[in-house]
Amino acid sequence: MYIVLLSAIVVNILSIIMLPIGLFYDFKQPKYKAVYGYLIAGCMLLYILMLGMALIYGLFVKHYLFSLILFLCIISHFIIGKLVTYETLKKYTILQVVCYIVSLITLLLNF
Repeated sequence: MYIVLLSAIVVNILSIIMLPIGLFYDFKQPKYKAVYGYLIAGCMLLYILMLGMALIYGLFVKHYLFSLILFLCIISHFIIGKLVTYETLKKYTILQVVCYIVSLITLLLNF
């Protein structure tokens, strides 16, 4: 299980790095923007899977109630995806980075 928790931390850090790149970088060619979109989708999918495994381990094996914070960080993707529009994209991206940082802090402090 140590490998899953360590990989969850690594994927979380990579996701924190990837999101601000799209926030601050202006893509000139659509090809690069598409590649970035695929990378973000892969990072988010890995983030959800790894955090889900850490959530299950923390809640059912270690009996940490702090694992519920990880659950909120997982479902934040779906809540933000439902609320976001093109005009509010930057605000929700910043909110998503904050959720990633909260989940990283939770992983580092409790596991």
